[in-house]
This record gives sequence, structure tokens and C-alpha cells, in this order.
Amino acid sequence: MLSMNGDLRWWAKKAGRVGCAVLTAGGGIRSGVRVLTYHRFGDSHHDPFSIAESVFETHMRWLAEHDLAVSLDDVRRYAERQALLPNGGVLVTIDDGFTCLRTRALPILQRYGIPAVAFVPAGLIGTSDLETGERLRWDEVRQIADAGVTIGSHGWSHRSLGRLPPARVYEEARCSRCEIEDRLGRAVDSIAYPFGTRADADADVAAIVRDCGYRCAFTSQHGPVTPDADLFLLPRVKVEGGEPPWMFEGICRGGLDAWRWVDRTLWKLQAAEN
Repeated sequence: MLSMNGDLRWWAKKAGRVGCAVLTAGGGIRSGVRVLTYHRFGDSHHDPFSIAESVFETHMRWLAEHDLAVSLDDVRRYAERQALLPNGGVLVTIDDGFTCLRTRALPILQRYGIPAVAFVPAGLIGTSDLETGERLRWDEVRQIADAGVTIGSHGWSHRSLGRLPPARVYEEARCSRCEIEDRLGRAVDSIAYPFGTRADADADVAAIVRDCGYRCAFTSQHGPVTPDADLFLLPRVKVEGGEPPWMFEGICRGGLDAWRWVDRTLWKLQAAEN
């Protein structure tokens, strides 16, 4: 159960996100494509990182019905001006590698033919957390990859790369990539910065990640991916639990693009929450 302060913070953030979506609604689909971030799947009360399985299915069904789902390769080539994508295209990404990805999300992704990327912290595979649950084992990560989900890196130990010395950033990024490739026998060329706020990823971190052999990297800062976007500081839009059903369509159409103002001005508070 949340504390009084935690409860107030929950409702304040929900009001802010819904208000942002309402104020920016009505303009139709905005330019660019959006990369959505999910984390866990379940019925946890007041956990913004958890989406009910039934809600996730509604989201994926809507993407399939509107033919909006795109792949990681689509997005990368679009940002490089090597491919065209429809405005409103959506890439689904899932962070942290918890077992609910395999048991709850994967069957839904397969049912609706939705391409997705799973960003996993290689050094934490097979571990568990009393608060958030069990993470996938390597055989389960392989099963997900064999089912068509692209596997990307989420660092080695899920530590903020922006708060580490350069040598440690290189080690976290390179070791994670090499371990996943060795375990799966597949190339890994994408990474999502753990936490992903301005405190966790900047131009210096991005340069190190590029030197580790990645071809693109994602933050947690809102907004659309557009042609000529910085491939190593790509934006994503977080999908949260506890929000009204109409919010998802609004998010996909750019309804939370303006939340980037929060990312750019209140990032110290965001870092504290993480």
C-alpha cells in the first residue's frame, strides 16, 4: 500500500499525463513515429510500471486493426531517411526482462502479429526481486527471441550509465551486448538506457555506447522519432497503468509528446523517483 505522499504523487502524475493528453488532443495524428515503453504485466494496484494483461491485449489489438505496428529495423531506417513510415507508426518495447513478458505479453504479441523489442539487463538474467518479481532465465530469453521478439540490451546491472565513470559505462554496455550475443547467437545492436532520464544518458554516454558497437540507443524521454533523429538518444513514450482506455490511442497519435517538457525541466525529480 502506498504512503500518503506516494498516493498523492501517483494521482498528481496521473492528472498531469491525462491533462497533457486532453490539451493536445484533436489535432489528428502528429508527424513521426512513437516508441512505446512497457515494463511489467499484471494487476498491481497503483504501480505505473504494471499494465493489466487485458489492457495490453486491447492495446495490441488496436495497433493490429489500424496497421500501425512497426519493427526496430523500420524505425532505425526511418530515422536514417532510408525508409518511409506512416505518421502514427508505433514500435512496442518492453524493458527489464521479467517473466511476465514470456507468460503474459508474448502470447498477445504473437496473436496479433506485433513486432516488439525486449531490452534485458544481461547481468540480472535469472535473478528475482521481492518487489518486482522474477526475471527471465536465459532459456526463456532464447524462447522469446525464437518467437520473433528482438532482444536488445538494457545494460549489464541496470545501473544509470550517466552516473558511472566512462570506463564503467563501456564495461556495462559492451559486456551486456557480448553476453546476449554469446547466449543467443544473434546480433545485438540496440540498447535502452536504464532509467533513461537526462541524468542517465547524455552525449558522452551515447558516444561510448556507439563505440561498443550498437547502432541505436533509446532514452525514456518523450516525443516522436523523426527523420534525422539522433540514433543514440532516441525518445520513447512510457505506457502506464491506471489510465483511462482512450489514453492509449492519444499516446500513439502524439498526445504525450508535450510531456518532453517535464523530461527536460523536472528530470532531477524523475531521477529521484527512479
